[in-house]
Amino acid sequence: MATIRQVAKHAGVSIATVSRVINNSPAVTDEVRAKVLESVNSCGYVPNVGRRTTSFIALVYSGPSSLGSPYDAALLEGMVQAMDLTDLDLVILNPSRDKRPDESYTQFFLRKGVRGAILRSTVEGRQICRTIADEKFPAMGIGDHFEHPTLAFAYADSKTTSRQAIEHLITLGHQRIAFAANEHEDGDHVDRYAAYCEALDGAGIGIDRSIVYRVPARRVNGAQLLRNVMSVPKPPTAIYVTDPPIAMGLINEARNLGMDIPRDLSVVGFDDNDSRNFVFPKMTAVCQDARQLGHEAFIELARAIEAGNGERCQHRISSSWFEINNSTGPPPVKSVGILPDGTRLEAVGP
Repeated sequence: MATIRQVAKHAGVSIATVSRVINNSPAVTDEVRAKVLESVNSCGYVPNVGRRTTSFIALVYSGPSSLGSPYDAALLEGMVQAMDLTDLDLVILNPSRDKRPDESYTQFFLRKGVRGAILRSTVEGRQICRTIADEKFPAMGIGDHFEHPTLAFAYADSKTTSRQAIEHLITLGHQRIAFAANEHEDGDHVDRYAAYCEALDGAGIGIDRSIVYRVPARRVNGAQLLRNVMSVPKPPTAIYVTDPPIAMGLINEARNLGMDIPRDLSVVGFDDNDSRNFVFPKMTAVCQDARQLGHEAFIELARAIEAGNGERCQHRISSSWFEINNSTGPPPVKSVGILPDGTRLEAVGP
């Protein structure tokens, strides 16, 4: 493990200057501060915090917090299981609340006693992820993925299986297939939408943007989504819902509307854990193991931290799978619209 003396030698400054930078003293120039912080991260320097050595990995939300989602719950479970296999503990940090305007992310993390960061991101928070990675602070992205020369990500490849899901619906005879995703965009949802478009295009089916939906990832919004989908003049006969709470809310609401799934509407959902087993009918779904993703992200980051000397994390890309259950079937002979009060109407067109 590097010492402050080694950091000072690497940066070509005095030990006192390194100390000033770590403690965010204004008595150093921006150029010196940047040079010292790069040396801190390159050398893997770990300061003492009180009487103990820094020993935390932080889960950092670079965008909106989503701790209540099944995905995040499974991620956390996996991280905690991995934590028990290392000497590092897990903390949750909110830089938008705690980071001082005049300090870098590296200084913020050192002040909090953090050695590495798992960055839970959406598109809105990518710039924060890029900044942390550019500072060379040990970090691993999760919940999103995008091209970056040094930042590694843990995610499941769901594009191929999403295309399989849409092709499954097309094979059953569906031509009018809706798509619904979380209102907060990330790399995973970009992949799933791309797969949806590619599968329709490959089958010669035009994309109708009026049945592409973005909604908050809560069950109540899944219920409202179903009411919206079924009350349009020409309802879809199938839908791919790429977020578990939305899919569960939609399927549960079908009973309230007197609908029969899949007779009235075929539903393919997405499952981060095992939610497909807790709705009726059992949900056909694209599945990933979010618990495994959290576990692998923590273990990979811990490995890089312990290796030191600026060791970079490696991508951890796992597989997803497509599971056919009971929520998909052939399209209805005649498409039927259903009003929010359950009134059934003959749909417009064939």
